[in-house]
Amino acid sequence: MTGAGSLDAARRVLAARRADIVRRYSASGTGIGRPDPTGPYVITVYVTDPALVPNGPERVDGVHLHFVLTGPFRAGPR
Repeated sequence: MTGAGSLDAARRVLAARRADIVRRYSASGTGIGRPDPTGPYVITVYVTDPALVPNGPERVDGVHLHFVLTGPFRAGPR
């Protein structure tokens, strides 16, 4: 897959726009995922408040965003 749903596209967009995505959605974190194993790759946006999840589909530079409601991330002991 080489289009907007490809792994390469998701990596490229996330590398270029991570700070924008985090700021725009008050995200706790981001990543790349494939919610449907036969579907496109997406940028996963982790948020801590349900009010931060948009009502409709969102894309950044053609790549879909997938929102996951989570608690805050904390660094653990090493």
